[in-house]
Amino acid sequence: MEKLWKLRVEIQVEPGDLDLDPGHERGFMNVVTWADSAACAEQKLAEYLETFGWHLLAIEDSVPVRDGEVFGSELDEAIVRAKENRAAIILGTFHSYPSPKPC
Repeated sequence: MEKLWKLRVEIQVEPGDLDLDPGHERGFMNVVTWADSAACAEQKLAEYLETFGWHLLAIEDSVPVRDGEVFGSELDEAIVRAKENRAAIILGTFHSYPSPKPC
């Protein structure tokens, strides 16, 4: 049975996307989506990100959302939106950081 999942992920976007400064293509974001398991949620997200040319680098956290749980305004709003659309993959704010410099 599908559940609503909250993921905190590290991704890499294409240079020039999201009006980011050069070299700031990596970052973290929260994501909310429906899935049967954490592995299914991660696969669903990775495939979705690829449609933008973005890459899922790591999963920091992947947990089912429990009824009545409160996370904060942006994440709570994403959960409400996802509850209304079982096909939803809702991406939160992208928090970028500079890409590592080559040695």
